Amino acid sequence: MDENVTAIIPAYNEEENISATICAVKQIDGIDQIIVVDDGSKDNTYRDAAIHEDIVILRNRSNKGKGGAIQAALPFVTNKFVILIDADLRESASEMKKLLNNTKRSSRAMLVAVYPKPIKKGGFGLVKGLTRKGLYMLTSQYSESALSGQRLVYTDFLRGIKLPSSFGLEFKITLEALKSGMNIVEVPVNIRHRETSRDIKGFLHRGKQFFQILNVLVRELV
Repeated sequence: MDENVTAIIPAYNEEENISATICAVKQIDGIDQIIVVDDGSKDNTYRDAAIHEDIVILRNRSNKGKGGAIQAALPFVTNKFVILIDADLRESASEMKKLLNNTKRSSRAMLVAVYPKPIKKGGFGLVKGLTRKGLYMLTSQYSESALSGQRLVYTDFLRGIKLPSSFGLEFKITLEALKSGMNIVEVPVNIRHRETSRDIKGFLHRGKQFFQILNVLVRELV
């Protein structure tokens, strides 16, 4: 399949990473449109993204969450496929070429990046457990990569979903893919981004993630 791909990069307070991430994505053959969405950042994310030529830069006046940022980008997408890329990947964003080069890419498949095992010890598996059980409860299927933020998917499929604002985003996209009979293809990649530790900040982060995924799950059940 030779269709080109649009990269959507949602960014919130990523001045330390956004430029390096954009540079890496620009080097990937097959990506001919890059859309960066500054999601209400309070730092220099927008300024640092704006120095790059030949990309689309959007700006939300307030922070709308990752789902809100992606939703803002979708009307500007010009390709049949989009790839979602986190803004903090820096040079390792070049690993996304493995999704573009995968032979299973099609309108009926969603390619999802599978990260290496984390260096730091994170939480106790509650978020992953909820995700796994929730997907099985709703679809009778499992997905080990439901929380991955890096995925390549058919643009019209993504446009047809009401995207949650934040941590429930990946769960919702995976759920809708499974419900529609889409094939989820897991692609191992060697990428690193911020990891949460077993400290107060890490537990608060995972707590938000847990309850926002639970909110999506409850809405689906109701």
